[in-house]
Amino acid sequence: MDELNKRIRMSKTSKDQRKKSVKIRRREQVRWLSTITSILVLVIAVWLFWESSSENHDLSLIGQGTNVVVQIHDPG
Repeated sequence: MDELNKRIRMSKTSKDQRKKSVKIRRREQVRWLSTITSILVLVIAVWLFWESSSENHDLSLIGQGTNVVVQIHDPG
């Protein structure tokens, strides 16, 4: 009888350990997913900022348009 009770207890503890390991694995997966997502968002934000700033500082576009007459009023 004692051996049967020991086996039942051992089976219960092994199931509990499996559940804990599943919970731990899921927690680790969520950590990895959040880390990868954060890095991806950061990389995309930096890339978008870089692209917008390079477009603003690109002066080669000025000479490719049509000629326009601009009148400057200097009151002083």
